Amino acid sequence: MVDHVVTAATKPSSNGTIMTHLIDCYCGSGLFALGSASSFDVCVGIEVNDRAVEEARKNAELNDIKNCMFVSASAEAIFESTDPVRSATVNSGDDDGEGSGGVLVRDFPRESTVVVVDPPRKGCSEEFLEQLYEFAPQRVVYMSCDPATQARDAKGLVGNGYEIVSSQPFDLFPQTRHIESLVVFEKKRGDGETDNTGKD
Repeated sequence: MVDHVVTAATKPSSNGTIMTHLIDCYCGSGLFALGSASSFDVCVGIEVNDRAVEEARKNAELNDIKNCMFVSASAEAIFESTDPVRSATVNSGDDDGEGSGGVLVRDFPRESTVVVVDPPRKGCSEEFLEQLYEFAPQRVVYMSCDPATQARDAKGLVGNGYEIVSSQPFDLFPQTRHIESLVVFEKKRGDGETDNTGKD
């Protein structure tokens, strides 16, 4: 399952654009961000659980991954001007993460940025989705443990300039009604076409 997420996040677009920036929302202990880090210039994970963020940072340190930063905050606030993640920097040189090595999350290049979301069963909040629509990354990789709330959020994404390019369920709990579902969305191009990156 993790391999599917990493592959979906790292594929170049159909016009050859390489995905260089990753924002991992509801990142937990950093599974997807750390698994994808070698394919990106910069990764930022955001998670409301302080302990999970500590574990993500330790995982990055133990694996000598230097291009990932993890922030303890709500995903709903990731693009707000008052939230610390707005001015957070990822260290690519200086120990304090500032100066020429720092990268502002809000200034990530939309055309080469992927947002991974793996929300709780209730799905993404409307506040978060509105910020996501405004930020308008090239790709959204949406992992869900509840297809019903994922379908609800997918309707919003499709209504705001995205198209579904792939969908993959995972039966991790055999003999139960529970499944995990991965859906990949691409931003429609100006000519009305879409990067069908997720299609094999």
